[in-house]
Amino acid sequence: PLGVTNLAKGIELVPKAELNCAMAEAMARFAADIVRPAARTVMGRELAAVSHASAYVCRPRHNGMKLSEHAFGNALDIASFTFRDGSSVEVGPNQDEKQRKFLDHVRKAACGPFKTVLGPGSDPDHEKHLHLDLAPRRNGSIFCQ
Repeated sequence: PLGVTNLAKGIELVPKAELNCAMAEAMARFAADIVRPAARTVMGRELAAVSHASAYVCRPRHNGMKLSEHAFGNALDIASFTFRDGSSVEVGPNQDEKQRKFLDHVRKAACGPFKTVLGPGSDPDHEKHLHLDLAPRRNGSIFCQ
């Protein structure tokens, strides 16, 4: 595992997250290539940090049957995005129109680089964060909700 504190030049990951190499690389590319441009075009702001709620933690999935991708350092739960001006957007319901557009763009764009994308509306466990992981799926499919 890697202790990750920066995703790309000028984009912090807070707090420090333990991720496997593939997940660290996927998050760095995602932050630089997707989130940073969306912050500029949709929010009109420069991205400064991505805050997470959970990275590596040895635990089962919510149904208890299998280990979570978090147990392999293969998942990250994004709680919010912070901009250079100090403002932020938290993942969850009740954003204004611009924030909703930003979060919708980020969430949709995550489907592809990540194999599982869950967030508000997918189930009660994911109402206040975006779960992103690289779990291999049958036939190379992607699960986005």
